Amino acid sequence: MPPLRLAGIATLLLVCGGAGAFIYAASKRQPAVVGAHDIAIAITERSCEPAALTVPAGQASFVVTNRGERVLEWEILDGVMVLEERENIAPGQSRRLTTQLRPGDYTITCGLLSAPRGRLVVEASAAQPRQALSLMDMIGPAAEYRALLSERSAALAGAIEALGQASADPPAMARARTEAEALLRMLRPATAGDADLAAGLHSLQSLLADEAAPAAATRQAGESFRTALGQRTVLPDAMLAGAAAALSPAEGGTVTPEDVAAASEVTRLLLPLVQRVEPELAERVKTDLAGLPRDAKPGGARNAMTGDLEAMRKALALPDRDRRS
Repeated sequence: MPPLRLAGIATLLLVCGGAGAFIYAASKRQPAVVGAHDIAIAITERSCEPAALTVPAGQASFVVTNRGERVLEWEILDGVMVLEERENIAPGQSRRLTTQLRPGDYTITCGLLSAPRGRLVVEASAAQPRQALSLMDMIGPAAEYRALLSERSAALAGAIEALGQASADPPAMARARTEAEALLRMLRPATAGDADLAAGLHSLQSLLADEAAPAAATRQAGESFRTALGQRTVLPDAMLAGAAAALSPAEGGTVTPEDVAAASEVTRLLLPLVQRVEPELAERVKTDLAGLPRDAKPGGARNAMTGDLEAMRKALALPDRDRRS
């Protein structure tokens, strides 16, 4: 038999042997047994039971059992970040997941990605010191905000393009201009503390306000602003500063519904982090946030929310060593 064929057969035997060993090991894996201090979770393709649970901060042990008919996984998510997971849980199999949980509000996967997600609330304990936040904790909210900005930035490009194409249709131009101006206000909090971004936003605002501005100039200014925005990662401190600025206009300025919506988005995005370090502040923010859309006038909920945003900045401030990194 030619040496080449022998080598091929040997390789095939090795692959088959490895696959067989994997299947054998999987079939012999001992199922996790639910103990007195374990939290039992049952998952299927479409749900998990329980779908909402509250646990104290600290070490937690979950035993996840697959009651479905296909291989599944179970994850604990902080925004878009996967904190913990157990993958490849076969039908009828149970797997244990032991982890340290910080106070906060998390989501859990319940079967397939298309299935509704569950909720995991981790409550702070008076006996347990609250852990300080690190730069790693900021990555999840920053990534979510970046995705939101990207989506809104694309919509802005569409509105500017529609404005340029509607030169012979005044009502359509008015609609496109109004949409572009509203989207730009929703993006304004992301420019806080960034002189270049702020200048780009101001330039685009001026062109949109000028009905005689050439469409090409407006399009170019919009593209420059969008490109610069897409290259930035906005951390919570800047997000909160921008939200506060949106609710505190300069002399003669006004607060629009878009300003309120943009500030509210930032606040909701960062509430889980605040819940970890200052639960009392988080509860106050939720109350003021609920009243903000109904009372955006100076004073009242708007003043309270502006104060909340400054308190959130202090609560989420990073240690000096992380600020320098």
